[in-house]
Amino acid sequence: MQTDKDTNLSTTAAELRRRAEEQLTAKTPEAGFSRTGDETQRLLHELQVHQIELEMQNAELRQAREEMETALEKYTDLYDFAPVGYFTLDRDGVVRAANLPATGLLGIERARLLGRRFELFVADGARPAFAAFLTRVLESRAKEVCEVALLKGGKHPLFVQIEAVAAASGQECRVAIIDISMRRQLEERLDILHTDLAARATELVAANIELEAFNYTVSHDLRKPLTLINSYCQVVQELCGSKLDEQCRRYIEDMYESTLRMNRLIDTLLDFSRIAHVEMRQEKVDLSTMAKNVAMGLKVTAPERRVSFRIPEGIVAHGDAGLLRVVLDNLMVNAWKHTGNREETVIEFGVTDSAGKPAFFVRDNGPGFDMAFVDKLFIPFQRLPGTDVEGSGIGLATVDRIVRRHGGRIWAEGKPDMGATFYFTLELPQAGKAEVDP
Repeated sequence: MQTDKDTNLSTTAAELRRRAEEQLTAKTPEAGFSRTGDETQRLLHELQVHQIELEMQNAELRQAREEMETALEKYTDLYDFAPVGYFTLDRDGVVRAANLPATGLLGIERARLLGRRFELFVADGARPAFAAFLTRVLESRAKEVCEVALLKGGKHPLFVQIEAVAAASGQECRVAIIDISMRRQLEERLDILHTDLAARATELVAANIELEAFNYTVSHDLRKPLTLINSYCQVVQELCGSKLDEQCRRYIEDMYESTLRMNRLIDTLLDFSRIAHVEMRQEKVDLSTMAKNVAMGLKVTAPERRVSFRIPEGIVAHGDAGLLRVVLDNLMVNAWKHTGNREETVIEFGVTDSAGKPAFFVRDNGPGFDMAFVDKLFIPFQRLPGTDVEGSGIGLATVDRIVRRHGGRIWAEGKPDMGATFYFTLELPQAGKAEVDP
């Protein structure tokens, strides 16, 4: 290694000598010829060459100094205006250097900070952990990370993340400090939210248990008196029907019909509550065939009506067949009821494109609706102004719940006296994949 160093120095000196000779020759061309003269001329030549060498070395030193000063200025700017705080600590934890963000974190001037032990700015409870951290840094020579609480201005706690690595000498370490107070606050808020969420989940479980108990009460205890009233109405009609006047018989018939409607409403409410809890089975569903079956059932209920159903072949989707049957049944029954006063009714089921995804729809030529009231359509028991058709007001709410369980959404478009169209998407894995079988 020493031989290589001596060789490099000799090469540098020879190069410097060559350059000096060239400059001297350029200044005094005759100098090259004087070297063959007496000793005085030779010494003068050597002095001139040496002087030029010194001048060249001085120029290089000035240039090197300017470059060093520029680099130092750049380093100082980067150091003092870095987005994190930088410290240099010796083995005893004494601050030997600090940048401006570091002094801002601690709330103290740099002149008062240098020469003080860093642990004086660490919260009392965190000092043992910081001391162990500093020992690990100096012993392992690898980057270490910890989180501690500092005292800003000696008073207010400040949570920071410290990253440190030992210098090559092993006598000091470089430390980077990042303020994580905001992150800690967000983590604390998140913990609170998780606690609240867990509490609400517990409340939800309790509410579901109460709902199941309520459903049991409705389906059993409430049906018993209804069944009893229904049965008594039939008995009175059979035993005493001939003895009652027309008004009394009408009262009995109204009571009997009311008990039937009440039973149907109970069934509707129970079905609505079960929709959110029934286990879903995803499978390939032929919606075209399903819609045709619904249409056939509607025609049977009123064969005298002039209704045209437009249902293309082969519309297939993926989802729960039972729930999707409820969707089509409710939408098509809704169209059937609202077109009852039309001389010629047209009800159409199909699929179209919506933002690159398939959207299934049921369209009718009924009275339509004012879009100002569209938000009320899918709210349970909400009925649009001017609606006089019979219904529980829960069918569209049921459809909305089923569609949302399939990851999709439902919306409606309509104009007064120009019909209505109800669209829905299915976006579970493969649920929204509409196919048209050949």
